[in-house]
Amino acid sequence: EIRTPLNGIVGFTELLKSTDLNEEQLEFTAIIEKSSENLLSIINNILDLSKIESNKIELENIVFDPIIEFENAIETYAVKASEKDIDFNFFLDPSINKKLLGDSVKIKEVLINLLSNAIKFTDFGGFINIEITKTSIDNNHVKLLFSIQDNGIGMTKEQQLNVFAAFAQADVSITRKYGGTGLGLTISTKFLEIMGSELKLESQKEKGTKFYFTLELEEVSESTKIDQEHIDNDISLMRYQNRTPTQLDTYINRYLDYYSVKETTFSTAGELKKFNKDSSVHNIWLDIDNMDDELIHDIHRLDANKVTIITSFSNRNKLESLGIKTSKVLYKPITPTKILNSINTIEQIRNNKESVSTTKENISTPFNNIQFEGKILVAEDNFINQKLIKQILVKYGIEVELANNGLEAFEKIKDNRYDLVLMDIQMPVMDGIEATHEIVNYENEESLTHTPIIALTANALKGDRERFIEDGLDEYIAKPIQNNELLFILKKFLTQAQAPIIEREEEPSTINAKNASINMINSNKTEGITLLMEEDDSEQEPKQILIAKKNPLEAQILSKVLSNLNYPIEIIDDIQSLKSKIMDKKYDILLIDRELAKSNKEIIANQHKNMNVILLSLSKTASNFNKSIIKEELVGRIQINDLKRVIDKYRSN
Repeated sequence: EIRTPLNGIVGFTELLKSTDLNEEQLEFTAIIEKSSENLLSIINNILDLSKIESNKIELENIVFDPIIEFENAIETYAVKASEKDIDFNFFLDPSINKKLLGDSVKIKEVLINLLSNAIKFTDFGGFINIEITKTSIDNNHVKLLFSIQDNGIGMTKEQQLNVFAAFAQADVSITRKYGGTGLGLTISTKFLEIMGSELKLESQKEKGTKFYFTLELEEVSESTKIDQEHIDNDISLMRYQNRTPTQLDTYINRYLDYYSVKETTFSTAGELKKFNKDSSVHNIWLDIDNMDDELIHDIHRLDANKVTIITSFSNRNKLESLGIKTSKVLYKPITPTKILNSINTIEQIRNNKESVSTTKENISTPFNNIQFEGKILVAEDNFINQKLIKQILVKYGIEVELANNGLEAFEKIKDNRYDLVLMDIQMPVMDGIEATHEIVNYENEESLTHTPIIALTANALKGDRERFIEDGLDEYIAKPIQNNELLFILKKFLTQAQAPIIEREEEPSTINAKNASINMINSNKTEGITLLMEEDDSEQEPKQILIAKKNPLEAQILSKVLSNLNYPIEIIDDIQSLKSKIMDKKYDILLIDRELAKSNKEIIANQHKNMNVILLSLSKTASNFNKSIIKEELVGRIQINDLKRVIDKYRSN
């Protein structure tokens, strides 16, 4: 009963992320999702307290990516730290470049408990420094040191003796002032003992506390996500650093040193103006939380393409008030992933500029002025990216088919003929490179004419084009896709059709908005969806999907997700009208809560031949409904891929 509603929050937050949200809303929604998942994890551990006390708790031994898991755990608390204006810094050793074997859930639970306490007991304007470093490695076993240090209220020697006891805090006054059960440290201590470690602390009253522990974990051969990234070291970076370096300065220096990125620091307005005019400087990083007013007020005069802002969540509205127009913002805490994404973005901008100026014509033709003849297969696992790419290509008069992974693309190639394939490189089941190998081998075996295959990649750096061609691909497009890049590919591989007659001239702002939408396609983030053109209604299916949910908000979120997937839907506003709606033959799928289905079992049984009934339930256990009446049941958190799979399976043709 405690977990079920929280599962609903987590599940529908995931669905909410796929609706029309801007970049900031997407980030906030992701934090809600992570926070809900962490809360669910905490609840699970509290419910397991009796097992801990009975020594019946079990460890999981699974492979996990430490970069993903540890970053997610720390990022969850960024907003809360920002609300107290805490200087929130995180260093995750980038040399931890292999996946690990261990119980990531319990390790994260320990981190979350320690971090929650640090924020609770640190005053406004304080600091918290989190470090996860590799101290040694021996026979594929790595020893990691975890530490969380704050300058909060601290503890006396006597208080430190009581702090690990269950349902106890350092003293009664702390409970009155700060609240809490005092259970977090008890659970953390027990977990670490089971994992062969020990939670230690150093503390001084009114000066702060440092908790730390070490864990020895087995490395596996598979690399972490950031170790798979390609870094071009030919980047010249300028970064503002106060005359007295902050802890963040120290951490950023360590990150950039590891990736061998050339960096020069500066501290005056004169130096800033000089670097802005220097063409050899590729990007300028500015931590506006630590800059003086003179420097801050000069930012709006800078080249927006050369500026990356570093700030906390609490200062996000400050950017607009200062007239800062850059879209490149790194929110604290700075992590290895954020560092790499920023460096790759800088390199992509450089590559695109060089590519356009030296090898490709500068094409700025709006959609309506150019059309192509042809059929394109788009292999892309992200359904929002699928939608964006399809809409763009359709505007060019191109017929488009979609594949969710490389294997699906290969199967479609065997059954159909296409003029061009756009192949995402990183996909589940079968990635783009492997799929290309299969397609080329099949064409050779069957003596078929080769279909050009274009790589879609977020990591199009120097040398990638040659590598892709060696793997059988014909060309590549870097994400985010640029209008001129796409048109270059289409003109190179497709036949251009005669442009349609344009009866009225579009406003320049409309054309610009359409061209701007090309730049939104990214493998990790799908920003600015609201700028897209309206969808073409000509492809709607004759029958609709009927949604019947007790909770109106859940119904609205679900309907928005399905609308974004181009499914025609209708929501039952009044549960009393369920009977008449079910009897209406214009619906081919009914998505209905298990509880509603139970109370309307007879109606559904009489009409199940006219529509496909899909049960939705937050419970993790399946129901005992007659399988001849219910086609499928989605239990637990609603996953978008499962939802799409079920709907596509039962949609009328």
